[in-house]
Amino acid sequence: MSDKTGTIPHYFTARDRGYDPSGLARNPWFANAVAGGPIAALFGHLIDEARFGDGSEICRLTIDILGIVPRALLTPRIIAVRQGRQAQLYRIELLASDKLVAQAHVLLARHLDTPAFPAPHPHPAPEEVPEDNFLVGASMAGAIRTRPIMGRVREPGRGVSWMRMDGEVVAGVPASPFVKACLFADFGNGVGSATFAHEWSYANLDISVQFFRMPRGDWFLLDAQTEGAGNGHAVAQTVFADADGVYAKGTQTIFVAAGQQLERT
Repeated sequence: MSDKTGTIPHYFTARDRGYDPSGLARNPWFANAVAGGPIAALFGHLIDEARFGDGSEICRLTIDILGIVPRALLTPRIIAVRQGRQAQLYRIELLASDKLVAQAHVLLARHLDTPAFPAPHPHPAPEEVPEDNFLVGASMAGAIRTRPIMGRVREPGRGVSWMRMDGEVVAGVPASPFVKACLFADFGNGVGSATFAHEWSYANLDISVQFFRMPRGDWFLLDAQTEGAGNGHAVAQTVFADADGVYAKGTQTIFVAAGQQLERT
């Protein structure tokens, strides 16, 4: 997919050993910041590029957003935390002008042939659901398409939708299914929001995804809802599936504040 100029929509451009955010990476809460989805997708790209763990598989990805991530050149740094025979753990840092603004931890486990315990997947296949506008303003200039089953972004309640992303996270680099899954890992708090956006903001502070396996194909299903105790924070819980079944489950810690009165310091 490309726009009228022939350019494929993208979130970042690689430059000077870093990544320069495009306008499409803009944070909905702060005009001069990068949104959580592009940050998560960039971490996915960095993980793909690093090719961690020969003979191992990614089983967990956690992302912490450490304040406002500015729309400025973001430079990655990768640190090996654990190098065991059964498991490996890496920390990936994103720095803006030498300031740490976000970090991810990726846990890998050695591949073994073991019994499967598949999660239930009672949703219709993507080709059985008509395409419609589900995201309301977060479509990446039309590169993200949706086939909604239940709910709508910015409307309270459980949301279920198939999603597809035909853009690029980094310009000139086709995004793998894993990278696209990292992008959609940030969408749960919007898909399954518990409040109206004009009444209460519900930005996420982190992302955690437990992978059963790597995602496959072009369409990704999110089944999300948010729950909280009325004390300023909540938890968005999401089931992630592709056409072959559930590939991951995830959570986000949500900071709840009145209207647009949100600050990250």
